[in-house]
Amino acid sequence: IVAVDGPAGSGKSTLGRRLATALRLPLIDTGLFYRAVTLAAARAGARPEDEALLADIARRTRIDIGTDPDAQPDVRVDGIAVSSDDLHDPRHAALLSAVSGVAGVRQALLEPQRALAGRGAVAVGRDCGTVVFPHADVKLYLDADAGVRTSRRATQLRARGARVDVAVLDTEVRGRDTSDASRDHGPLRPAPDARVIDTGKHGIDEMVALALQLCAERGLTPR
Repeated sequence: IVAVDGPAGSGKSTLGRRLATALRLPLIDTGLFYRAVTLAAARAGARPEDEALLADIARRTRIDIGTDPDAQPDVRVDGIAVSSDDLHDPRHAALLSAVSGVAGVRQALLEPQRALAGRGAVAVGRDCGTVVFPHADVKLYLDADAGVRTSRRATQLRARGARVDVAVLDTEVRGRDTSDASRDHGPLRPAPDARVIDTGKHGIDEMVALALQLCAERGLTPR
C-alpha cells in the first residue's frame, strides 16, 4: 500500500493517480468518502454543529466509490450516482469541514476505506499514512506554499466551470489547513516515517519518478 497525504492543492490526487496507473493498483481517494457523507448530510438538512446526526448519517449511508485510476471515480450514495459538481459544491464547504472533524464520522468510514485496498492500493487523503493505513509500505506527505496551492485549486475549479474569487479561495484554503491540522481526530500531519515532498519545487514527472523509486526500494513494482 502507498499512502499519499497532504493539504488541499498539494498535488496528492494527481500524484496518486499517476502512481496507481504506473503500479497497476486501485486508487482510493479517501476524501470522496467525506464529500459523500457531506452531500448526504446536506440533503438531510444536517447542520455543522449536529455531530451526533452527522456520525449517524455516516454509519447508515452506503457509499460506493470506483477505484480505477484511469477513469473519473464513480461515486454512489445509497446506490444513486452523484456528480463531481455535487460532491464539490462550494456551498457545502463549512459542512464538509465539520463532517471531517467528527470522530464518529471518521470511525464509521475507516472500514469501507480499508476494504477497498484488497491486495494493495494507492490511497490519497489527509490521514492515510497515520490512521487509515498506518502500516503502509510507502508513505508520502506532499506540501506547498498556501499561495501555490490556492492557484492550483483555482485552476481545478475553473476547469469544472466554476467562478473563482481567488481572495476568498485563499482564505478557505488557509482556513481548511488550520481546521485539518488542529482537529482532535485524524489531524493533518506527516506520519513519522513519511517522505515529505515540497511540490512547489518539483514538477509532477519528477515527483512520480521519486515516488516510484521509493516504491521500488520497498519492493513495490508494477504488477
